[in-house]
Amino acid sequence: MTRRTGMRPLRIAMIGQKGLPARYGGVETHVENVAVRLAARGHRVRAYCRSRLRPRDGTAGGSYRGVELAFRPSINSKHLDAASHTFLCAAESAFVHSSDIVHLHGIGPSAFAPVAGLGGRRVVSTFHALDWRQLKWGTRAKAFLKRGEHIGARHSDGVIAVSRLMQRYIQSEHGVEATWIPNGATMPVRTPGTGALERRGLTPGGYLLTVGRIIPDRDLHTLIEAFTQSHRPKHLVIVGSETPKTAYGRMLENLASDRVLFTGDVFGEELEELYAHCLIYCLASRVEGLPITVCEAMAHARPLILSDIPENVEVGGEAARYFRCGDVNALLQTIEDLVADDPGRAALSADARRRCQSVYNWDLVADQVEAYYYRLMEGRG
Repeated sequence: MTRRTGMRPLRIAMIGQKGLPARYGGVETHVENVAVRLAARGHRVRAYCRSRLRPRDGTAGGSYRGVELAFRPSINSKHLDAASHTFLCAAESAFVHSSDIVHLHGIGPSAFAPVAGLGGRRVVSTFHALDWRQLKWGTRAKAFLKRGEHIGARHSDGVIAVSRLMQRYIQSEHGVEATWIPNGATMPVRTPGTGALERRGLTPGGYLLTVGRIIPDRDLHTLIEAFTQSHRPKHLVIVGSETPKTAYGRMLENLASDRVLFTGDVFGEELEELYAHCLIYCLASRVEGLPITVCEAMAHARPLILSDIPENVEVGGEAARYFRCGDVNALLQTIEDLVADDPGRAALSADARRRCQSVYNWDLVADQVEAYYYRLMEGRG
């Protein structure tokens, strides 16, 4: 019996993430936080990872915080990496691992829902974002992702949408009733120290922060242009990387002044410090699913400045100030107004923490996912 529900533990396969621990993006962060919590409740959770990303000590298996890690090969190319890995893992989950639940993460992996469902497995597809909207994909890749979205919606036993917008889209586009279970964040129990800030020459409240991959969809050039025209705070900290190096990344470096700090990838306690002590968290994106970085900033009670795309407005609610997406002058004015508004920032901070605690909270998310699995096992979807 699971320690939370008193029901039979489930055998769960998680497929679609690159690997654990989360070092790659939002999908991995979602999978890690849900999988670890489910494993702690007594479920047997297997997370499939790409072999080329296995630990440097060469181990091909093992576990992470109670989650079984299964490293499997893939064809290492831009267009076949995820597809080849997902097919192999879906087939193994159906025929070898004998999973109760095969959980596919992302619209690309959802293309293999029919394979995962062979042998009577219950298949769940979580739609994290409409990936075909991303600028990096060409015509063929976009077509595959759209096809994966269609197959996942029609051939999964259950579909989860991480946003209300996504939930409505799935209903209107595919005629399928998806279940809304959002992304989340871990509520901090204490305020982190400042050692990592000091090593980088930063002071608490002396910088704006943005976190995410360095790609055109993030519209970082708009944020840099607006910030360099402002007078306060002293720094803009950009956490994230690009692999491989791109013309966009080089353009950002040329655009940035010495007040802009590119940290590369940062994880763990150092990232917690950066969130906890930023003056304002900013996200200028043109394309999002439901941004986990905004949830993490809210968990640390940080005031938000977000572009006014619907996905950002949904997650930020009343805890953010918004600017017209892509408008440098509008963003500059929003930054200057909020930096000068101490009571306004305090109110946004309080709203942010309450919103995260009550809605975008990994403990609540894990509760909802677990309950959803049991409904599927009972045939109630």
